[in-house]
Amino acid sequence: SKAVRQSKGTDARIIFPGGGIFFYWQAGAASYLREAGYDLSDVTMSGASAGALAATLTLADVDFEEATSLALKLAEDAGVWDRPLGLQGVWGPMIETWLNDLLPDNAVEMVDERLSLLVTSIPSFRTDRISSFESKEDLVRCNMASVHLPWFLDGKLTSNFRQAPRIDGSFRAKTEDYFPQVKNGQVDDSLIILDWKSDPVMEGKTKDFIKLTSKEGIWDLLEQGRSYAQIMDKRGDFDTISQS
Repeated sequence: SKAVRQSKGTDARIIFPGGGIFFYWQAGAASYLREAGYDLSDVTMSGASAGALAATLTLADVDFEEATSLALKLAEDAGVWDRPLGLQGVWGPMIETWLNDLLPDNAVEMVDERLSLLVTSIPSFRTDRISSFESKEDLVRCNMASVHLPWFLDGKLTSNFRQAPRIDGSFRAKTEDYFPQVKNGQVDDSLIILDWKSDPVMEGKTKDFIKLTSKEGIWDLLEQGRSYAQIMDKRGDFDTISQS
């Protein structure tokens, strides 16, 4: 019931795992939460790789329709659909421009104490959880480190974040890396995982992980994320989030 939701509101935690192009599915799911009147102001979020982008933009209150339109425009300007290698080598600078344009100047204040992002440190391959940010630039650099696929994004092996080489944060991430309170993978009702792999409609699409889909395909992913979030809602998965 709504009363239960309000009493438990501040407990909710959302994990956005990695997923390449399936960022758009997560964006759709996050859009559904907003549109259904869920109050995300007290919810803590953690993300890795493409999920880092989704968590950051959700907490910074960025409109995902606007974010998707801008991403498609930047991709078109870069000639992504005309290049045989698609996103290879241009994705990195494109994501950085996109984040800088979308995130408000006070993004750090908006996400403060509610956002944590995972990065993988090199050469140890240790998963590090970053949960405080010094500036908008620091927040953007952390996202760039978290999404960094070696060679693919910008032709470089690693991404430099806080004077250290890093790669994709989802590389070896376990549930407890996102929220250390989760011991031995034990998940309680307050933990919500927005994972496209749990959506039966998305099964079999894993081969498309990095392969760029069409513009229509990207908008379809957004809608599918919305649709599945509605199923999660009916199931009671969001009961620990208060509704405004």
